[in-house]
Amino acid sequence: MKVLLLTGLGALFFAYYWDDNFDPASLQGARVLLTGASAGVGEELAYHYARLGSHLVLTARTEALLQKVNTVAHACGPSKWIT
Repeated sequence: MKVLLLTGLGALFFAYYWDDNFDPASLQGARVLLTGASAGVGEELAYHYARLGSHLVLTARTEALLQKVNTVAHACGPSKWIT
């Protein structure tokens, strides 16, 4: 019980003093390779990175679904593409 309590307090302390210094602008122009970009998490990441202006390389097993993602992601932002 004491170990669990100390672990929880340690996690709360760590979360409180966490310094989040992520800068989304650092991804603008970055090269990003996404595998499995035709559905699920890969698809959402493609849209997210497109909005941030990253240069995307998308791969997937199903070309028809990948073309759909490619079309939607092109509308999301000013990215360069290789599919």
